[in-house]
Amino acid sequence: MIKNVRAHQRAFLKQLKTRKESVLYQIQGVEIIVNPTVFPPATDTKLLAAHILVGSSMRTLDLTTGSGIFSVIAGLQGASGIAVDINLKAVKNAQENFVKHSVNMQALQSDLFSNVPSEKFDQIFANGPLFEGRVNDPLDYACYGAKKFVKILLSSVKTYLKPKGRLLLIQSEWSDLKHFNLTVKNNGLRSSLIAKRSSDDGKRMYRLYEVRSGI
Repeated sequence: MIKNVRAHQRAFLKQLKTRKESVLYQIQGVEIIVNPTVFPPATDTKLLAAHILVGSSMRTLDLTTGSGIFSVIAGLQGASGIAVDINLKAVKNAQENFVKHSVNMQALQSDLFSNVPSEKFDQIFANGPLFEGRVNDPLDYACYGAKKFVKILLSSVKTYLKPKGRLLLIQSEWSDLKHFNLTVKNNGLRSSLIAKRSSDDGKRMYRLYEVRSGI
């Protein structure tokens, strides 16, 4: 399975890197624009987006925001917050979508938490890489460096979550779930699988986890 999934990912990335035009997407009835050199929404995006439920007074942190769709959905529900991405062009794309939908969200360039202001958030969204591989292009960050991503994310997330806050995190059937579960445990967290979604061709299954403080 993993061999076929890797081949699909490589082909998808290769095609993305040739894209020169912006594309419109609709996720949960919300239209966004996705510019070239920004990773577009896919099955995993749809899975997490369908489970965003926030209140008007909530603050959200959207890690690896890409085009900003998670923050737009949260903002349209009344939340405010911060969205970050290591890819500067993604940051600019997300801000464009925030302006388009008049949501109270701020986009910043940051490698995960590195430039995030000291604040406690009600909800954090993370849809990071699911493979290991070499990063040669900004788009590669969306795919490669999975174990490092999980390690940094879960070792720092309690610093940024309110006591009753939650992290919504995408993993997959081919992820190193043993590493994920051990990292959750070692950082005093608890996780629960709350949903799954298959790709349209039925060949790739994604998992959505809710992660909270174990205390």
